[in-house]
Amino acid sequence: MAFRNQQFRSSCPVARTLDVLGDKWTLIIMRDALVFGARTYADFANQVERIPSNLLAARLKKLVDCGLLKKVPYQTRPLRYEYVPTVQGRALRPLLREARKFGATYLADT
Repeated sequence: MAFRNQQFRSSCPVARTLDVLGDKWTLIIMRDALVFGARTYADFANQVERIPSNLLAARLKKLVDCGLLKKVPYQTRPLRYEYVPTVQGRALRPLLREARKFGATYLADT
């Protein structure tokens, strides 16, 4: 399992999920991959939220290390990668759908 090296603060499933997904950018990156089809570093960097490049690189690495994205070479000269959601990453779709529904219902602009 991809999370075996992850350090968790407790055995609570909610707390463990937040240990992986609970920062400001991780779910936005997964949304971009799953909903908007972002694949390359540039795709993620050019989204409307404009994640800072140092944070984008760190979060993409974390998501690959956790097994939510896989890094696949798409060009050899220079070597470039795309980030593809794994089975575990695709399992976040219902969570993102519900977060969107909550935001649209309770947090929409008035």
